[in-house]
Amino acid sequence: MKKRNNGKHIKNKLEFSKALLVQESVLIWINTLVMLILAFMCIYQGYFGELPWLSVMAGLPWAAYAIS
Repeated sequence: MKKRNNGKHIKNKLEFSKALLVQESVLIWINTLVMLILAFMCIYQGYFGELPWLSVMAGLPWAAYAIS
């Protein structure tokens, strides 16, 4: 918070890039949790096939986040 000359506080506005990173963080965690739940459900239901699509769906968003 900044102070004006008359003593009132001014709230700093969040920059667009920072707001974008916060939103992206929330979406990445939601995606990761959903993929973990989906992997658990596949194993619980007895699906023992290949699951590389789960690792890709959980890993690629983290790579995009690292770039941003």
